[in-house]
Amino acid sequence: MSHTLPALSKKYSDNTDFFLEAPELSISGEGYTCIIGKNGSGKSTYGESLAEISAHNEGEKWYYLPQHLDRFLFAENVSEQLGALLSQEINQPRLISLIEELGFSDAAGMLHFPFLLMSGGERRRMALVCVFYLEPARLILDEPEIGVTAKENMVLLSKLHNLAGTNARVIIISHNAEFVRQSSDIICIINGKIARTGQTQELISDPNFELEKYGVRFSQ
Repeated sequence: MSHTLPALSKKYSDNTDFFLEAPELSISGEGYTCIIGKNGSGKSTYGESLAEISAHNEGEKWYYLPQHLDRFLFAENVSEQLGALLSQEINQPRLISLIEELGFSDAAGMLHFPFLLMSGGERRRMALVCVFYLEPARLILDEPEIGVTAKENMVLLSKLHNLAGTNARVIIISHNAEFVRQSSDIICIINGKIARTGQTQELISDPNFELEKYGVRFSQ
């Protein structure tokens, strides 16, 4: 079932050279959608704006995990983080299983391990643990592959497909070619404007479409 994303616009008072202006878009609703574009093109602004415009509409609310995790990880550890976000008791066996799946060897020991003592990649993975525990109906992940190993990215991709399979809407902002190739739809952004959009396989099979033009990185 297709899904419509609203028209978005945003200006920054401290950067008058940039202006996001995106029309209403229709995506296929199968799998997840990938937003691509070079650094500074407006990918994060698009994700943030979509989350902001939907914040007061519970039925259409998009949950946004930013690149900069200090805007998301406000508690001391994962147990306190989820306890603050949810009103019910935490299912510890399920949480431990998620922590283990995201690459932590001592999963039970990480329940109360301080975020401040983790590396950047560990905090990224722990933020993803929180997101997958919450299972939001609409989710935007902004470059979730930062600081995450190739093996952990495969787990992440699998969980994204599983989440999309529950009829959740998922948008990934990424430079990673594997994330892009496994998406169902692509939204291409250049300087705050939608340059192109469409189903992934149709775009990739177009000889005039170049992923590199949008800052997509391929493994060596």
